[in-house]
Amino acid sequence: MWGFDKSATQYLLFLLLAVFIYWRSRKTKLTRWNLGLFDDLTTSLLHAGKLEELTELLHRHLALALNLAASTSVRSRLASIIRPPHPEFQVVFRDDGSFLLGEGAPTKWLFRKWFSFREWVADVVGSSQRVQRRAVIVLKRLLSSRRLAGHLAITRPYLCMEIMERATRLAGGFQDDFFNALLANEASIFYSELNNNDNFGEGGHRLALPAENRLLRFYCVDVDVAARLGVYRSVGEAVLARIDTDEVLERKLNGRLMTFQDVGKHHDPVYAGIFFFRIMILEGLHQRVADHLWLPYMPYFASRLVDRAREVRPEDESYEFPTPLGYLLYEIVDTTTVWVRDAEALTKPGDLLHREQREGSHVYISFQAAEATGRVIRTILISPRVPRRLKDELLCVVLTTLQNLEQYAHLAPLTRVMRANLIEPFGYREQNNYLYILKQCFDEQDHVLRAQLRIFGEELNAACATAH
Repeated sequence: MWGFDKSATQYLLFLLLAVFIYWRSRKTKLTRWNLGLFDDLTTSLLHAGKLEELTELLHRHLALALNLAASTSVRSRLASIIRPPHPEFQVVFRDDGSFLLGEGAPTKWLFRKWFSFREWVADVVGSSQRVQRRAVIVLKRLLSSRRLAGHLAITRPYLCMEIMERATRLAGGFQDDFFNALLANEASIFYSELNNNDNFGEGGHRLALPAENRLLRFYCVDVDVAARLGVYRSVGEAVLARIDTDEVLERKLNGRLMTFQDVGKHHDPVYAGIFFFRIMILEGLHQRVADHLWLPYMPYFASRLVDRAREVRPEDESYEFPTPLGYLLYEIVDTTTVWVRDAEALTKPGDLLHREQREGSHVYISFQAAEATGRVIRTILISPRVPRRLKDELLCVVLTTLQNLEQYAHLAPLTRVMRANLIEPFGYREQNNYLYILKQCFDEQDHVLRAQLRIFGEELNAACATAH
């Protein structure tokens, strides 16, 4: 009729079939009806190690699977109303959709038929309990896979961000595996976004968050998200693990400084963790968050770095930072004192501040940072693996911060906390030579600085006299 012969007709039919299959594959959505197929397919790909194919599948269907696992749609609520209540007896649902009425259930035929009919109608209207349970099982198996989480972190990091809050409810270690993978790969978005975020915003030392830095903005534009998801634990523990177990990193940190201060630090996992904390805590401080966001990780970073430091060499006293590790100790001290210094930018003369204030125009984080500063300095000063010159320079950073704060009368409560924690880092007098070393390093500071810190000098002298 249209001039087609047999060969042309066959070709056209196969072409239409190929187009239909392609269109169908692109338009297929995960529903409760094909969840079993999704389960079988993802399990097969995961155990076969075909992460590329699995990632492509999850890119299109993971959000829908999460919706099935915790469905809150109107249809689901309507299905819950239709579904028959059974508070007096147990109902056991099978994977094939059938169910058994447990002990205590009525045995009448009419009741059982009516119960089955309502359950069937509810399942048609919205996702059943069986579907939700199976979706949860599938997602837990996928999101608990460290290999898959690491692959997604590198190839689909923004997909991970979109589902992060719901994913962490199902698999608590998903975010930990996500940041472990990001820190382990210098080409990840974590390093590129941090390198693109070294720019001051408005007020104090707060850093701007460019629109293209989607990962940092996800956690830091509203710091409550970071607090709710506990990202400080994920990043902090990943950094500590790298310091403790990475032998290659240890050799690099104890090597020559060379260009580390300008270039190498942007590829270093420890610096990346420190800088992430710097951005996050500054946002928390400027957003008046009444949560320290685990800034006490800074003393832990300092302690682990000092433990991995090599022995001091005579030539180390000739350099400001003899090793990359020494420079990272400076970054820790500088970052911690920045959180204290920004109290000046966030307050004004006449403000009444106190340590436990968490409402209004408070600087709760600055008080917490003042405590952490003493613990960081204590770790550095008592270590025999830190050169004396570096100890003096890092103490000078802290003392300069203290001297700047003492110029403002309304910040007196903050300076008192900082002085007290420099002398007693853990709130009590330690039975070691810390005070003696602190006194020595303080006496080696510039005489003008020591004169301006008269109160600190008197309190330090009194503490030393009491200790003896």
